[in-house]
Amino acid sequence: MRPLALLILLALPVRAAQPYHLELEAQPAAVFPYLGKFGSVELHVYAGGVRAEAAWTSGFSRNGDAAVTVLNPMSRTHVALPLPDISSTLMTLAGAAGALERSLEPIVGPAMKGTVRGIAATRHRLIYGPTGWIDVWTTDAIAENPQYRAVVDQFVSGISPGTARVARTIRGTPIYVELNFRRFPKVQLLKLKKLTFAADDEADALKLPAFYF
Repeated sequence: MRPLALLILLALPVRAAQPYHLELEAQPAAVFPYLGKFGSVELHVYAGGVRAEAAWTSGFSRNGDAAVTVLNPMSRTHVALPLPDISSTLMTLAGAAGALERSLEPIVGPAMKGTVRGIAATRHRLIYGPTGWIDVWTTDAIAENPQYRAVVDQFVSGISPGTARVARTIRGTPIYVELNFRRFPKVQLLKLKKLTFAADDEADALKLPAFYF
């Protein structure tokens, strides 16, 4: 039994360190017009951190970082944006237009098992009323990425602090989010593009390019 137990213990870190590349697409402006300048945002989640790319900017944050490194490819400059500043920046952008979202706090409905593009997932329904809910699909196919969760938490907090408080109780990695409200039926806020268990580009995606100032 002792040699078998030793083999199991040695295998655990290997499994935990398995590389992966989760590709997602976010469309925040579909519901929140004040985020229109960001357009479609490509998210790349790796075992070591997360990267985001929009039309005019990009950024990355490694696991354990206290900030997101924001890159401006036009001027080849970068700046460190502390994680807590994400939510306050979004609140400033929203101004009075975001008052309704900031006042809402959902309740969690029953969870439901299913799949998202062939990947086993669980649906968590955040209910805001009889005609309003958000479905958050999460997966356990990969380990929870702490930096991805931290960035998403700050982003949601900047739009709806009450929603962020409830969302923190949901476990797993979010891979699909659909909003259903009277004015916005079946709006995809986040969708899965691809999940691969290889990450040859992770090192480059999570480091500062050369000649940035």
